[in-house]
Amino acid sequence: MTIDKTIRTALAPFDYACYHNTYTGTDETYFVFNYNVVPDDYSDDSPEYNRYLCQVHFYAPYTFNSITLAKQVKLLLENAGFTYPEQVDASDEEGQHIVFEFEGVEYIDREVVSA
Repeated sequence: MTIDKTIRTALAPFDYACYHNTYTGTDETYFVFNYNVVPDDYSDDSPEYNRYLCQVHFYAPYTFNSITLAKQVKLLLENAGFTYPEQVDASDEEGQHIVFEFEGVEYIDREVVSA
């Protein structure tokens, strides 16, 4: 399963839009995620794993009570195999913006790659 699919599957119980990088819809409550990929665990000058430095951004109006949701997001992401997320409040005058930062890993399967 790809990192994108793992994140989307973990957040599926909320039934909010969940997009990679950008959401241009009209919903007031939604998730957007992004990540950077870092090669890791080198042997014989080649990485064995990709380490994903992930962020999930939750957007909602100020009237939305996000306390329980934030706790659930962290547990669902951890249960999906990611590290337990840090939580950052990036809210502004437009509404709530909660950022969950976590890591994941993926084995680099070199047999799948073809020239």
